[in-house]
Amino acid sequence: MPRRAKYACLSAVVFSLAVLPACRDRLFDNPFDPDIGEVVFEVVQTLVAPGGAPRGLTWDGSLLWLVDGASNTLAGLNPASGALIRTLAPPLSPAADAAADGPDLWICGEGSTDVFRINAFNGDVQKRLSLQRGSFTACEYAQGTLWLADALTNKILRVDPETAEVIGSFDNPGTRAAGLAFDGLHFWISDPATISIYELDAMGRLIRKFLSPGPSPQGLAFDGRFLWNADSNLHVYQLRLPG
Repeated sequence: MPRRAKYACLSAVVFSLAVLPACRDRLFDNPFDPDIGEVVFEVVQTLVAPGGAPRGLTWDGSLLWLVDGASNTLAGLNPASGALIRTLAPPLSPAADAAADGPDLWICGEGSTDVFRINAFNGDVQKRLSLQRGSFTACEYAQGTLWLADALTNKILRVDPETAEVIGSFDNPGTRAAGLAFDGLHFWISDPATISIYELDAMGRLIRKFLSPGPSPQGLAFDGRFLWNADSNLHVYQLRLPG
């Protein structure tokens, strides 16, 4: 055998010995290990988002409300077809996310420490909360309180919706939260920097890390059965929650 071929074979053997143990271990990784980051969702349906820059997302019981960053509008969508039913102008610019609170929507934005509650039918401002500091990239209304993703601290803040007092918080497991949802038991946080969606328990402890269905996950919403995820690729994904 020529010398060059011998060296090539030897290199291949050394490479195999080095790589095979790692591959063998990887095959037996726990699929629920949050460090794996390769758990995937089942995509039930894909809608085409109106506008040019999907951001926040929420579900009010009948409509999906999508925040579009390009036009700074709130678009109420039929979840079955993606048809545009109603549009509203948010009370701040640019708006980042929306959260449903009965007949009202909470609206937050990165450039304001004020968070607004508006009527979902006509956009009238019902309440204005003024926090002392923060840059709010996502919001959710759950457990009787308002939850805000703060980019300054990289924490999820629990805020009294009457007084604006921060009454609790937990760390965001990712780099920057773009979407926030609560399914009645668990929180869900999207992060375009890591192309991931995180599942956390009600105390904010990480359970699992999922691969995003799109390249840049933004807003999240839960409709009582499915998780919805808006992506910068102009798609809104309906996702089945894993068992």
